[in-house]
Amino acid sequence: MALTVAAGIVAAGCSPISSEPPTTATPRAPTTATASAAGPAPTSMAELCDAQTWPRAVPDVVGQHLSQTTNIGALACWDNIRGVAPDGHDPINNPARPGDVGYRITALSPSPGTPVGRHDLVTVQLADADTNAPPAFRPCDWVTTDEAAGILGGPITTRSWGDDAGSVDMSCSYSLGPGGDGIHAGLRLPGAFPVDAASQLALAAAQPHVTSVNGIGIKAVCVFEPNITPPSTTLSVLLGGDRIYRATGWYSMPCDKLKPVAQAAIDRIGG
Repeated sequence: MALTVAAGIVAAGCSPISSEPPTTATPRAPTTATASAAGPAPTSMAELCDAQTWPRAVPDVVGQHLSQTTNIGALACWDNIRGVAPDGHDPINNPARPGDVGYRITALSPSPGTPVGRHDLVTVQLADADTNAPPAFRPCDWVTTDEAAGILGGPITTRSWGDDAGSVDMSCSYSLGPGGDGIHAGLRLPGAFPVDAASQLALAAAQPHVTSVNGIGIKAVCVFEPNITPPSTTLSVLLGGDRIYRATGWYSMPCDKLKPVAQAAIDRIGG
């Protein structure tokens, strides 16, 4: 049963390199965030969106998850996204229940490719997502349990996230258990960024506590995030095909411990 959704989304304040378990927050036109005569490179999502040339073409996000698209994904720079769920309510602006998620985009108005201003209305038609569908991706296979246990130093449990069809952000959590070390690692595909992958990595590289990491992917940076819970370190690796692989280690895990996780996954998914 299809639905139309409309919502006012402001992408300011999101961390550019988020992971699910640590409480943090992490582009899709061919524009890369760089410093220019007009000013320095963007350091926040809001600045990145401000730096784009408007109007911009509406991206084709049909088939994607609503939650991955409007919050930090391909529609995140537009601040007047609206819609109507199958039962007629607006799950973005007026959620009917806590965490009103579980929708897949079926159509957009204006249609994909139409130039639209940042504050112009974009309407998203939705259908309920099939929560019982079998997984389309297996992110926990990209770094095996044995590999992750060897890095973390003990037996682990795993949990897959965003592994169903239509996902553009799929990942796996590897945990030693409550209070213990853990790693959350995953792949972001085209459509998972407000602008594009290169701009997203540039945004991460503009954060405090950042170091460059050599010998992996096209370019990689590691960012220490002391103000999230738990304090974490995220390695972000720019890959070909407008993709980013990220590995976040909890409790201030050193970057050297995250690099073999990312390398093992990239060896399997391709760089």
